Amino acid sequence: MDTGAEHPKTYEFVKNVVNHWGIDLTCLRVVPNEEMGKASTYEVLSINEIGPDLEPWKRMLKKYGHPYVGGAFCTDRMKTVPFTKYCQEKFGRGNYTTWLGMRADEPKRTSPKPGIRYLAEISDFEKQDVIDWWKGQPFDLEIQEHLGNCVFCIKKSLQKVALAAKDEPVLATQFIQTLHEYDTKPDKVMYRSNNSLDQVIALFSGTERDDLASRMTSMRQYDTGSCSESCEAFSGSSQTIDGHIDDLSVNVVHLTGYEDDIDELY
Repeated sequence: MDTGAEHPKTYEFVKNVVNHWGIDLTCLRVVPNEEMGKASTYEVLSINEIGPDLEPWKRMLKKYGHPYVGGAFCTDRMKTVPFTKYCQEKFGRGNYTTWLGMRADEPKRTSPKPGIRYLAEISDFEKQDVIDWWKGQPFDLEIQEHLGNCVFCIKKSLQKVALAAKDEPVLATQFIQTLHEYDTKPDKVMYRSNNSLDQVIALFSGTERDDLASRMTSMRQYDTGSCSESCEAFSGSSQTIDGHIDDLSVNVVHLTGYEDDIDELY
């Protein structure tokens, strides 16, 4: 499920994985129905058609407006909905099993759910095992954790968002321009402490890039790992990171002002 908002290196990595191991990967993007309360659908793209063009993000902004801390409906809209629609149409409702790549050292993310299985059930690999394994491969992801997932994800700490903007100013400018052009909501407040991306950037404008990165390391912000701030589909457990709710269940998402779409999957 492609959001169009990942880092360019992430798309390069996915393509390398597909080509190196000959994986038949199905790439999906959400196609929202313009009418509120009407089901979204999806489009199937080839591996060469996905990339950081923000197209699914633009579509979501036009219909729902931007997500925000406490209302992170973007995962549901851009990942869970197209995935579920595709699988139900291809395999039939209840005729498939969903596997998610949560590791053995992530017990809070592996709570039992109907129809869902986890990597931890068949592998005892922990984070360091994964890192060590990739060291032996001919390629790797090659980005730091603060650039993982959607580059300017609302679940990231303000420091991570600011550092991402310092490292990728062009992507930050494109993201801000997209918000102003497509967002149906007048305010652009998305991040913690009621900040917009512009405000986050301004808040850390007087801090040098390396100083900010060093501060984050000393505060052990990287210890949570990008995985603790991930937005995988079907993430049904709530986690607290630095005093903030980090992950909202799909059911909770439907109760944050977007009730018109409760029946989209049904």
